[in-house]
Amino acid sequence: MQSQSERRRYFRVTDLVGLNYRVLSDGERNLAMASKPASLNSLLATMEDEITVILHSIKQKNAELHRLMELFNEKINLAFGHGMASHGIENANAMRACQVSISACGIAFPAAQETGLGKTLGLDLTLYPSNIRLQLLATVISCERSDFDGVEEPYIIRADFESLGDNDQELLVQHVIKRQAQQLKDQRQH
Repeated sequence: MQSQSERRRYFRVTDLVGLNYRVLSDGERNLAMASKPASLNSLLATMEDEITVILHSIKQKNAELHRLMELFNEKINLAFGHGMASHGIENANAMRACQVSISACGIAFPAAQETGLGKTLGLDLTLYPSNIRLQLLATVISCERSDFDGVEEPYIIRADFESLGDNDQELLVQHVIKRQAQQLKDQRQH
């Protein structure tokens, strides 16, 4: 688990993401912790970094070509983000758009059922608008009833990410910073 001072190093934003989660058994948790090979997300993140550098170079020379390449990249990310590339379309349907509070070290989100403290969650998370898909482990640090009566998801689960790889954490940091910048820009325009 992250220390209190480490958690405060990261910005937190309220954001709309794709989310699917489930509580893992102790056996599933141990298996997930033991098998941490280089993930598809790590490989995709490395490619995305290279694409970003090249796109920046192209932008200086040809704005239309830059936009076209950027759209192709977003289209590919969208296909991966909705699970068509590796998980089949039927699994993508289980993911729901959800308003969350997220940082590079944790997440809070609404839930239909109460979840016990210390339970490990398997999270399938899609970050919008990039449609980057992350599969993460998180430990429940809080589960409280929300203040809203009559809602379908009356609980708020707060969880710390566990065994987060450097690439996944960097993707989260970049996403949160971009979303925070966009939200500040939107506030200034209104």
